[in-house]
Amino acid sequence: MSEMKLIMENWRNYLVEDMVIRKPLFEDYEYITGVLGVPLPLSESGDVVPLTEELKQQILQEQMLFEAFWDGAVKKVKTVAGQVAGKFIDAVEGVKQFGKDGWLIIQQLYRVSSDPSLIQPFSETLWTQAISNIKEKVTSVLQQLIGYFSEWSMPSLSDITTKAVDIISKLFDTLLKLEGWKKAVGFAGMAIGMMWLWDKVKDFVDPYLEWVEKIKGALDDAKTQIVEEFKAWVQDTVKAELIGFIQGQFGGIIDKLISVTSGIKPWWDAAVKAVGTAELIVRALGPSMKQFATATTG
Repeated sequence: MSEMKLIMENWRNYLVEDMVIRKPLFEDYEYITGVLGVPLPLSESGDVVPLTEELKQQILQEQMLFEAFWDGAVKKVKTVAGQVAGKFIDAVEGVKQFGKDGWLIIQQLYRVSSDPSLIQPFSETLWTQAISNIKEKVTSVLQQLIGYFSEWSMPSLSDITTKAVDIISKLFDTLLKLEGWKKAVGFAGMAIGMMWLWDKVKDFVDPYLEWVEKIKGALDDAKTQIVEEFKAWVQDTVKAELIGFIQGQFGGIIDKLISVTSGIKPWWDAAVKAVGTAELIVRALGPSMKQFATATTG
């Protein structure tokens, strides 16, 4: 069995019961602020003041958006005690819609998204394990290239490289402004997008880093020739194998994957279509989700 299949199979040990139950909506302040992302006014003593009708309407709208997004995977039901609960659709249907491994990801993502205590640590896990390292590698190379292109008097390449940095920066600005369950979905989407990007650009980045080390280690009498060879290589490859992917597909992919305007099935389908395969989604999210599940369950 492959490492990824082991990860996904072991994941079953961390899935909780098939129903998520919560308090009545307007009484669950932690859910309102932590999941729906609606700030509540506090008194001087730190207590939540009575909710206005306007605020209740805002809370209801956010709850409707949450339920609409997850409707393809979760149905709202009432328990015997009269509580509102989110219950997953039948497992056979879930696997049919998302695939076996995909259905495990969807279940985990919903359970995180509906629990205010899990959203922030989940986002931090994805950031640490699946996002920041790739972002740092790519942006570091881009920043270095801007310096080289300025030094070599290549303004057109400097400009397009600067624009690529701006694209990445703006996408992350949008991601980091997300709150509540939208943050959990957004970070999952960014992890998928960054895995896609790395698959596309690693064949440039890895040789680029080798060139840099080669120049650093060269003797003075050979360095000029090596720099000229490096310069020619960069000019021949940088647009097609690095900047082209960022300026072309990357922004559109991330816009779709950090958006919650459709629903979980359209989101999943858009992710598969954008990155080309469900296997990449599992590879992007599986290890981080496994680590998170291990850390947050007894």
